[in-house]
Amino acid sequence: MKNFKNNRTTRSADDSELTYSELNFAAASQNSTIRKTAEPETTYAQIAVRSQSAQHNPGSEVTPGKDQRQQETAGGTNSKKSRCLGLVAILIMISLFATIIGLTLYVVKKDLRRCNEELVQHQRIIHWLCPYVRNCSESHCPCGWKVHNQSCYRISKTKINWDAAKRKCEYLNSHLLIIDTQQEESFVIQSMPDKEIQYLIGLTDRGNEGNWSWVDGTPVSSPRWWEDQPDNADGNENCGAIGRDFKTNKFGWNDVPCSLEFNFMCEKRAPSCIGAADFEKYCP
Repeated sequence: MKNFKNNRTTRSADDSELTYSELNFAAASQNSTIRKTAEPETTYAQIAVRSQSAQHNPGSEVTPGKDQRQQETAGGTNSKKSRCLGLVAILIMISLFATIIGLTLYVVKKDLRRCNEELVQHQRIIHWLCPYVRNCSESHCPCGWKVHNQSCYRISKTKINWDAAKRKCEYLNSHLLIIDTQQEESFVIQSMPDKEIQYLIGLTDRGNEGNWSWVDGTPVSSPRWWEDQPDNADGNENCGAIGRDFKTNKFGWNDVPCSLEFNFMCEKRAPSCIGAADFEKYCP
């Protein structure tokens, strides 16, 4: 006779259902009746069928482990921290940039204010100096010289001949007087300390009789001779002088012997100084 054992379903402590089914087939006990025929003894092995709880329990779910949850939480936290740190770095850079710009503008504004103050001060000084500089510009010739139209003039107090006068003027970095315009001649006549005498000027016809020229080699363009002059009296009057013509009472030129001694006039270009255009630009 066969015996069947059926182990019914049992529940574990965590309420997960586990089913165990066992079918046991065993040979009859020794007390059973022995068949008379000589048949071989049949033995049935024990068959055990067990179902996996995970496969047969559709209600069970696979939940993430604790370590996985911690890793995901840590990853999200690190990402948030990275974003926060990036925003903080950007804010710091913006603040630093704004600070640099502010300092630069402050320095530039301060420099502009200082430059403006210095400019105002310089303008005050220029306005104060303008009258003195203007007077200086009108008298920037060396001591003992008179200025006229950017030229300096010196009238000697001693008498020497024409060649000696030429050398004396050259020694003073100048030349015997050259008269270019009527205006210049009027100035020279007004500057004469003694209008009753003649003064040697840079006029000669030594190179070519009758062809008068100045000491710099330029020919005479507008001669203003005395009446009936030049006459080359005695064939020996090859140098020129300026003075009053006693026949007409007018000032003009006269030919005189080069060996005779007269007072003389030197002329040279005035040193560069402040001109009229500069005064109009900087002075009121």
